Amino acid sequence: MADIVIPAILFLCMAILHILRQRAFNPLMKFVGDNYEIGAAATFGNRTVQQDYFGVKNNHGVLLMLLADGIGADGEFAAKLSVDTFRDLFNNANAIHKPQYFFKRAATAAHKRIMNTLEERQGETSIAAVMVKGYELFYTLIGNCRVTVFRNGDLIPVSEGQTIDVLAKHQYEEGRISKQETLALLNEHRRYNVLGQDSFQDIELFSAPITLRDDDLIILMSEGVFNTLRWVEIEEILSTGNSVQTLADEIINLVDNSPMVDKDNASIIICRRK
Repeated sequence: MADIVIPAILFLCMAILHILRQRAFNPLMKFVGDNYEIGAAATFGNRTVQQDYFGVKNNHGVLLMLLADGIGADGEFAAKLSVDTFRDLFNNANAIHKPQYFFKRAATAAHKRIMNTLEERQGETSIAAVMVKGYELFYTLIGNCRVTVFRNGDLIPVSEGQTIDVLAKHQYEEGRISKQETLALLNEHRRYNVLGQDSFQDIELFSAPITLRDDDLIILMSEGVFNTLRWVEIEEILSTGNSVQTLADEIINLVDNSPMVDKDNASIIICRRK
């Protein structure tokens, strides 16, 4: 009897550990403020370490949402350091009145903190940060996460991403590289700029705030989501109108069930105005 029971218990423990490993990192679950409801979910994908990290902060009714995607041996620490730095600086009263200044200051401070904390430059991170102030959305991005708004059945990209192909398009528009050089780089989606990188440069920053509507969903995604799922698959789930936590869980379940062999960490935050 023991020969049967012990393996069964071990199998059950491993199954529970797998579930916890997939879902219980950096628990955010559900954040409810006066005006916002937030759901979040994540999975390891095929990786052994979770290097994505969430963060949410409410400062006098102004919401800050953060999603970092770590890179390298200590990527998870770089992601956490960046999120913690943004959150800490958001306590400053000027942060909600000067979003551009706040984003620039926070990005510089996070980069310096990563460089000064992690030895031998072993950790880097992308980060997406969104500030929601009334019906206005402000954002910044370093690296390659996604900031999107779901409206009337359409998932609308807000951010571009700091990848080689995007850089090539901008350089072509500025007349700095030829059409042939641009075409050769259009399939190159590697990040060219992240926090903790020696050559860290500038940030992608909103040129004007986005005006939100009552039914809009604000969504932040790491690469493991948008590189695994098709845009239409995400839109189909978001169109169901379920709670934000249910939507986040369903999208991550779809990532888990994808037949893709090499799946990265995947995480998503979804915000709905109440």
